[in-house]
Amino acid sequence: MEKIEIVRLPNNLRIAYHLIPWAHTISIGVWISVGTKDEKKGEEGMAHFVEHVLFKGTKERTGRQVAQLIDSLGGNIDAFTEKELTCFYMRILPEHLSQGLGLLKEMLTQPLLRPKDIEIEKGIILAEIQNIEDTPEEFVSEIFFEALWDGHPLSRPILGTKETVQKFRRSHLLHFLKRHYVPEKTVIAGAGSVEPSKFIDLVSQHFGNWKRNSEIDIDPEQPPPNPSPSLRFIQRQTEHFYFTFGVQGSPITEFAYYPTLVLDIIVGGGASSRLFMEIREKRGLAYTIGSFSVAFKRAGFFAIGGSCSLFDAEKVIRIIARELKRIGEKGVGKNEIERAKNQLKLNIVMAQESLTGLMMRLGRQIYYFGNPIPIAHITQRIEQVTTDEVVEIAQKLFFGKKFASALLGPIKDNEAERLHFIFNDSLQA
Repeated sequence: MEKIEIVRLPNNLRIAYHLIPWAHTISIGVWISVGTKDEKKGEEGMAHFVEHVLFKGTKERTGRQVAQLIDSLGGNIDAFTEKELTCFYMRILPEHLSQGLGLLKEMLTQPLLRPKDIEIEKGIILAEIQNIEDTPEEFVSEIFFEALWDGHPLSRPILGTKETVQKFRRSHLLHFLKRHYVPEKTVIAGAGSVEPSKFIDLVSQHFGNWKRNSEIDIDPEQPPPNPSPSLRFIQRQTEHFYFTFGVQGSPITEFAYYPTLVLDIIVGGGASSRLFMEIREKRGLAYTIGSFSVAFKRAGFFAIGGSCSLFDAEKVIRIIARELKRIGEKGVGKNEIERAKNQLKLNIVMAQESLTGLMMRLGRQIYYFGNPIPIAHITQRIEQVTTDEVVEIAQKLFFGKKFASALLGPIKDNEAERLHFIFNDSLQA
């Protein structure tokens, strides 16, 4: 049995801790319910920017002192921003737990935010944005969100745009922090060998006096994005043609989530997947080809992406559409289902064989479901997925819906529009 303790402090901050007796270190994550979903017009990229500048110093320590303390704790402190969440995490020795928690509390609640540091960080973020624009595989995935959900906060790039980032000022960041970096929107998750009572006591000591903000709506019920499947394309003189086609799917909280994951593996999730075998192995038409299913709290999508020569683009697109239709019309084999289930279970279980993996699962589950879901329950639900469920999901996703298209390569307007039409027309034919 998994030994997990859940506590809510008087200031509404939640603590979740997973006792791992065999561990010699402890993994901690401060999860804040803030991401691109929370950014207003003109704030695009601010959640990610704030995450960066919090490492630049506090009212107690300079940026150099913060870096030195991080190194003295082992150097294993980092952070990331997603569409819905921001996480600051560390892996340290148990004897450094109090120091580590103290540093995190300082960074989150007493940031220095010097104008000079903000300007320096702008240059770093702008270079990061440019790096994505210079990487066709990443850039085409970025513009896919706009093609599917244009106008919704989830369609915005996590890094923001060059125009919005350049306009950020200290006052903007302070307002954003006041609105979102609050205990009501925070979960502190941990996994390690420290006794649960000690972990909870130390978190309470450091974060228990973090003041609530009664003026904010803790989790405003944002409407899910309405798909507006359209075409987005970037004309660029690349050697390959890059593409992503996708359609609205299910949120992570819906019953369809696990059948969709199984379908994803069958369609393009590995070397034995249908798209990989048909397009790369049999015909050698694409260097990369695969599918990916992504689920958020109130939305999700199913997409196919890859790259090929522009000469083979139409052929590849027609094969993809044909394979999707085949699954909906002729179903999937029992062996295919079992292989996909085994692959999915292995991926999930392997991710839990590290303390950081356990902590990450715990933090995400508290955000998405309000409580931890035991691994045994997850693997059992995967095992229960039936052929009929997978086929039903395929039919809902692939039939009667228009796919969004994100394309990048040496193409003109009319050619991009033609490929977008061919894909959708081939599915409906």
